[in-house]
Amino acid sequence: PARARAARRRLGLFVYPAEMVATRSGADTAAKGLTFDGPTSGGSAHNVMTRNAPHPETLLVRDRPGQKRRRVGDLTQCLVNGTVGECVSHRAEGLPVWRTGMLLVVLEYFAFVAVSMFGNIPAPKNVSICGFLELVPNWVFFLYAHVAAAGVDCTVFAALAIFRKETAESGNKGIGVARGLLMLLCAVCLAGFSAVPRCLWDVHQNLVLCWVVATSAAMFLSLLRERSCEGYSVFPLFLWSCGTFTCITFYYESSMRFYVAEATTVVAYVLWCSNLHRVFNRKTFSVACFLCLDGLIGVTLLLLFRYNQTKVCAVTGQWR
Repeated sequence: PARARAARRRLGLFVYPAEMVATRSGADTAAKGLTFDGPTSGGSAHNVMTRNAPHPETLLVRDRPGQKRRRVGDLTQCLVNGTVGECVSHRAEGLPVWRTGMLLVVLEYFAFVAVSMFGNIPAPKNVSICGFLELVPNWVFFLYAHVAAAGVDCTVFAALAIFRKETAESGNKGIGVARGLLMLLCAVCLAGFSAVPRCLWDVHQNLVLCWVVATSAAMFLSLLRERSCEGYSVFPLFLWSCGTFTCITFYYESSMRFYVAEATTVVAYVLWCSNLHRVFNRKTFSVACFLCLDGLIGVTLLLLFRYNQTKVCAVTGQWR
């Protein structure tokens, strides 16, 4: 047994307690000849542990408060990057507030939710965002269409940025093309179900389901590929997961819970787009860009939706 232990020690197959503690704690007190039984030959008075010395594991215990503080700091940073990180980075660089168009996107979507819910608009029997869109006046619908247009704009930007990143860093155009096409699929589906009303049920619902699946896959791939990038946050993915899970749970229930779940997924998508702006350093999505370029896209979505609702649908507004 003694020869076997010596052989295992030479081969690195066995680590004695003193060496293990020294490795975990990073202490420099583990020298040759060190044991817990007292000093032996080969160790000095300064590098020898005895039975009366403090247990080495206390070094690890003492560091736990510092670890907790670091974890709280990491969670706080994740939350900031995933919500207002784009705005904070712009302010840190000395850019004016009007250069952050995402602030207006979020405010406009909250305005749409507030008006549709509390603006004396008759609620559909099946309470949902798509149900409200067939009933609200055009100016209220435009608030939604404008936000959807911003989502299309930001998703197309992210598709191009991801393709360039994957091609430049990994040199793998296949991954870049696949991820870029996946992002474009998200943009096409988002524009599609925003232009096709729910009265065209099959087309509308297939576009919604495709958007949810494609976005979920794109967000997960972003976690795998961009998690080490400066400014990346997993919070939008977490919020998206909560929203989609709640939507599935209350899918067959006409209630405010389903409406809130839908609104949560929309907010999560907006935050994800904003975080991608932060990761890929987009500085051109200003308030002017949102009002002008995305405004034109929003008007187009509005016109297409009303045309399909009035000319293509056999029955509309039956959700009252």
